[in-house]
Parts: sequence; C-alpha cells; structure tokens
Amino acid sequence: MAQKTYSYLGKGMIYMRNRTKGGGLMPVGNCSSLQLAVETNTITQPDYTSPGGGNANEIQRASNVGLNMTMLELRPENLAMAVRGNVQSVAGATVPEETHTAYPGALVPFDHIPNPDEPVTVTIKPDGGPDIPAEAGTHFDRTRAGIVMLTHEAVTPGVKIEVSYKSLNSDIIEAMTNAGDEYELVFDGLNEAESGRPVVVTAHRVKYSPTSGLDFISDEFGELPLEGSVLSDPGITGAGLSQFFKVAIA
Repeated sequence: MAQKTYSYLGKGMIYMRNRTKGGGLMPVGNCSSLQLAVETNTITQPDYTSPGGGNANEIQRASNVGLNMTMLELRPENLAMAVRGNVQSVAGATVPEETHTAYPGALVPFDHIPNPDEPVTVTIKPDGGPDIPAEAGTHFDRTRAGIVMLTHEAVTPGVKIEVSYKSLNSDIIEAMTNAGDEYELVFDGLNEAESGRPVVVTAHRVKYSPTSGLDFISDEFGELPLEGSVLSDPGITGAGLSQFFKVAIA
C-alpha cells in the first residue's frame, strides 16, 4: 500500500458568522493568508542540586491562540469588521435642497455620493441678498464627493448654498461604533499539494482587533489585514474536544 503523504499548500474560502448579532456563515471573499499561532507562558523550576544549573522541571501554559488573516476584498462587512463599525445600506434617491457652507476653492462634500450621470443644481444664497443660480465651470466644478467652489465674486467665504442631486446606492461604514463583535470562523479549504483533499478548520469563538493597516491610496491591490484571538468556548464540553479550534483533514 502506498504511504499517504501530508505535504500542504492550502487554498479555499473563509466563512464567518457573527456570534454577537446572529446570522449564518457568510463568505468573506478572496484571502491571501490565514494563520493560527499558539503562544505559551513557561514556568520553570531551577535545578539547585548540581553546580551545572539548568532546570529540573517546567510547565507550559497556553496564554493566547492568535488568528491572523489578510482579506483581499474590501466588502462593506469586511471593512466594518476591521474598523469595529456598523454597515448601513443607503438606496439612491433624489436629494432636494441640501444645505452647506461654502468657501472659494474649497470642497463641499455632499451628504450622499452624487450620481455622476445626473445633473446637480446649486443655488448660492447670500446673506441678505437674492439667490444666485450657480453654473458649473463658473461657480463650481463637480467631483466624486460633491463640488469644489471656484473663485467668483458671488462665492464669498462662508456663504450658504443649496444643492439638489440624485445619489447613488451606497454602503456607509461608521467606524469605531462598537466594542467588537465575536465571530465563528470556518475555513472550507483544500490541500492543493495533495490532489485537492479537503481541509476544514473551525475556530469556535474569534475576536479581532481593529486593523493595523488600511491603505486607500496605493500602487498595489488593497489588503485588509486582521489580527485577533481565538477565545475558549465554554459551550463545548466533552472529553477530547477543543474549546478553541479543530482541524479536519481528509
């Protein structure tokens, strides 16, 4: 009988379930890494019986089970998890008479992302004077976030304006709005080095720290690194069962 080999080159999909808010195991998309690391504290008993020193005994206790992953898709849910935020989906709509304060040469970001294929109506409202219909290229230039006011006698510092436009569908992530949810993680993987044999990793209770790197300007594809810990799950009982994680290899 041929001996089974265990060379490993992993690929697969990671699924996450929010244990705090509930729901099912949802895919997080393309990931370039998934790593588990067990850290230990060592308690030693020195050997005092001989001049050579050394240790007579030692105990190693697990101090932390780390779980690191790098996501390659900035899905709203992934981004919210990385910045401990909440996601709100906002449908595109007609936004009438949204008010802002404008300055010459300054950006005026709209409350929603404007649809670039739809017109924007801008009205300058001088204090104590008649309204002035603003013209693109004369009083303002459009941007992806809103408009930039141009230098013009009608655009005085701090002047009030009203804008009307149509917005795009968008997802709003409000960062650092919760203390951090707990997740269950399942890696539905395969061993490419062994003809695609299934490899399934389950981490029962995971909590992440806010991401340490979030590059919105780069010459490379964006990455979303996450570092966290696998906590013990007291709901798992029974001889030989891990409260931290398990690995199933076919």
